[in-house]
Amino acid sequence: MPRPSVIPDIKLRLESYLNEREAEYISQPEDKRTPTLPVTADGKVNVRAVAKAIGLKDTQEKYLFERKELSDLINCVCEGQDVMPIGARLLQDAGDKALKSRLAQQAKQLQNASTAAVEAQAAQSELLERLQQMSAELAAVRAENLRMRAQIEAMERGQFVEIVD
Repeated sequence: MPRPSVIPDIKLRLESYLNEREAEYISQPEDKRTPTLPVTADGKVNVRAVAKAIGLKDTQEKYLFERKELSDLINCVCEGQDVMPIGARLLQDAGDKALKSRLAQQAKQLQNASTAAVEAQAAQSELLERLQQMSAELAAVRAENLRMRAQIEAMERGQFVEIVD
């Protein structure tokens, strides 16, 4: 025979505790209200303190995180008291991871672009040097061509031309 669920009992104790915390919160002057739920240093609800306050065993505290009907009750009161809900750190960590991933990707793209720019500049310098060499060679070939034409014209006129290699 299966054991009866402990969730209904936990839910009753949790509802009672949360109602008391909400009543304390509402009884404070509106301009000076501070959360009556236990809060961590970073402004998130302290679920372990809630579990301790309602008398849960260490092995039962996980239900407040895992069971939606219990975590929704706590998160509802958190919202009213401007406290970060259960799982807020996980959402923040996921956002941080996404941001870090995006920054790493952008850094890699920037590094690749920088490397490509340096390589392009080196290739451009190499091409410019090669162009200057080719221009010098072309000028030399044109000069030689002019000299040969002059020699041919001189030979056609009957002059003796000495060809030097």
